[in-house]
Amino acid sequence: MATITVFEHQTLREGEHGFTESHRHTLERFVGDNDETTFNYYTLVHKGVKFRQYVGVLCLNGITIEILPKADRGCEDKSFWRDKLIFMLSKVYKLDVQSPSTVSQELRTNSPILDIFIKKLLDEVDVLLNRGLVKCYRKDEGNQKSLKGKLLVNKQIQRNYVHQERFYVQYTTYDYEHIMNCILCQAIKLVIQISHNAYLRDRANSILLRFPELKGFAVTSETFETLCFNRKTEDYRNALKLAKLLLLHYAPKQTGHGDNILALMFDMNKLWEEFVYCTLHRKLPEYHVSSQVVRRYWRLNASATFKTIRPDIVIYNQNKVVGIIDTKWKRPDKTPSDGDLHQVYVYSKMFDTSKVALLYPSADVDRASVGGSFMDNGSSCDMLFLGNVQANDKWCDNLTTLVKDWLSHI
Repeated sequence: MATITVFEHQTLREGEHGFTESHRHTLERFVGDNDETTFNYYTLVHKGVKFRQYVGVLCLNGITIEILPKADRGCEDKSFWRDKLIFMLSKVYKLDVQSPSTVSQELRTNSPILDIFIKKLLDEVDVLLNRGLVKCYRKDEGNQKSLKGKLLVNKQIQRNYVHQERFYVQYTTYDYEHIMNCILCQAIKLVIQISHNAYLRDRANSILLRFPELKGFAVTSETFETLCFNRKTEDYRNALKLAKLLLLHYAPKQTGHGDNILALMFDMNKLWEEFVYCTLHRKLPEYHVSSQVVRRYWRLNASATFKTIRPDIVIYNQNKVVGIIDTKWKRPDKTPSDGDLHQVYVYSKMFDTSKVALLYPSADVDRASVGGSFMDNGSSCDMLFLGNVQANDKWCDNLTTLVKDWLSHI
């Protein structure tokens, strides 16, 4: 099956990279049959689509469209940005996922993001099967030929008035019908359905044969919120995170036209913010780093209606705000936009701090940060640039050094 790789905000038209009229019609139907607030990954243009700020993978109608981030117009290396996207997702979602450059030979050539996540899921489930799946006690009820457990008298009369040789009982069973096993089994079945990689499909089929027979059910976000981990199930955590990404982003027959689509998509603005927060929270132990701190700044008189602000990252030192960072996944002009400056100006006032900054990514490793200040009170408002480097760990170290240097210049 064909794989098309594009960048965010790029336009894809018929005839380009194997994108056909049938694929365009499928994307049009998904936009038409869904609320724009829930399926807003692209907009329709003449004989094509224009992708928005979302990155990830769209699988539909026999084709995989991979949308990669790009922080600067100067770098068109798709393998570089794919590696960076995988790294950011692994940090934000706390997943032990290999970068494309270190995956097995079966995936090394033209390996889309989806294949890398699927391979990691299969590896995790394979380990669980080798160790032995978790069993649990569960209550069940039904007609039995012998009396075991508790006889449910009312249902016995209703169901077995004629067949008095049967017993309607409630009993306890110890088996593999555990919710975590059921989730993983459904994720493996989904892999077989959506993967275009023959090696991965064969592995998934082999793994599915080793599963016991389990009941299927509708998996929702609430399903994962109810999961409780203990000593026996702690090893399931990483596999369930990967299963959640796949199962919750799959939309079967949502258009009513028989088309299935997997939209493993992430808002790049939000992902960049969360990646910066996770990195600083882990690597700045001498500070307290918080995310999305809410502060009220306006109220309608004689009303309970408030307007609030939410800085992306607030840095404290001994309960005092020493810096606020607003993350921006975009390529700025020589100066920040008026809207961005207005935003961080309010942050500096409401949080009573003299240091705020706008943090941008950059494909240029050596791009220098630019200082600035508000003219009414001299509070600094700097433009920080995080240069992209090949080594991902060094990327995190560079971010930490950049913020530390910025905080130290008071």
